[in-house]
Amino acid sequence: MQFLDVPTILQVTALFNLMSALAWLALAQVFRVAPRAGRLMAGFHLLYVMTLRQQEAAAGWPPPLRQAMTEFGLLGCSVLLLLALRRMLRSRQRSHDIASIAGLGAAAIAAGLAGGQALVPQLASTACVAALALLSTREVVRGLAGRLSRPVIACTVLPFALLAALSSAHLVELLLDPSWAEAVAADRLPSALRASLLFVITAGITLDLISLMIWRVIARIQHLTERDTLTGAMNRRAFEQALVEAQGLLQRGHRFALVMIDIDHFKRVNDTHGHAAGDAALQHCVRIWQTGLREVDRLGRLGGEEFCALLPLAAADDLDTAATIAERLRAGLSAQPLRWHELELPLSASFGVALPVAGDAQGQVGMARADAELYRAKAEGRNRVCAATHLQELAAA
Repeated sequence: MQFLDVPTILQVTALFNLMSALAWLALAQVFRVAPRAGRLMAGFHLLYVMTLRQQEAAAGWPPPLRQAMTEFGLLGCSVLLLLALRRMLRSRQRSHDIASIAGLGAAAIAAGLAGGQALVPQLASTACVAALALLSTREVVRGLAGRLSRPVIACTVLPFALLAALSSAHLVELLLDPSWAEAVAADRLPSALRASLLFVITAGITLDLISLMIWRVIARIQHLTERDTLTGAMNRRAFEQALVEAQGLLQRGHRFALVMIDIDHFKRVNDTHGHAAGDAALQHCVRIWQTGLREVDRLGRLGGEEFCALLPLAAADDLDTAATIAERLRAGLSAQPLRWHELELPLSASFGVALPVAGDAQGQVGMARADAELYRAKAEGRNRVCAATHLQELAAA
């Protein structure tokens, strides 16, 4: 008995997929880890097992029905896989493209089977699998770009790219040699090489999705450890670490500004309307400020009603840009009162803007300057932005 005989490879593939389906179901239903993606992956593996074992399951059935199980099964596997991948990557892409490809493919398969043709259904399912595999490759690249290193992304993409390549090669075979369609329709087993490649691709895709799930869990834990639980802004420890990193990059020309923020008369909100209203006010402020900040900016809650923003700058002494952003935050908060039950509570904040100093490893000097400007804003009547313009030249040196 050869080690790589096709029936053994197919049995190992079916067993692997069955165990994978049970594992995904356990993760989704018992441990509640990525439940929607887990259920989709379990469906993918179970449907793939049924497609692989359709010879035994449909023994004695008419050939068109057996072929229908195969072609619709492969199409369904590809759809479930792409849907699970998008869930895992938290893609905002709607499923219109998947529905269009699957709908056209299913219609072509059904038409070919109704016409008694073996070639058309195989062409349709193979083309759909190739197209959906290419979409999966694109999803991985888009979903992980800028979040993981290029070698990691390349390894993650590889099984999907191999599936697209193998499906495309089979599509060419069917077009150049229609006798392939008759062989498949007659339930002739694939070659050992093709069966082995399918197993490797399936195992690679499964490992990919498991790795993405672990990465998502780790990212979630990291997010929780770095975020203020009430407002979603960075907590003090995470912000101070970001400030230390920014100070380290300062010598290489990566400039930034600091904006200290304090909500005006916050104690009055707590005393008059209760701490629940105070919590709602903090969340309201952060929500507005996050929309006014750029994607590269970072906002941290230092404690109570005090916040600080770290704003990357294009030029060393570009304090005007930082002051403009701070003014946008101030105006946005003033224009949007907090709706608390049936009341409208006007809120405002004072802002102090300053540039950091090179050589200040912890960023304490820059923070002290911004804090001094914050107190000046409060002393001058609150609800305003004050910037340390007299320190620009020193900061840029």
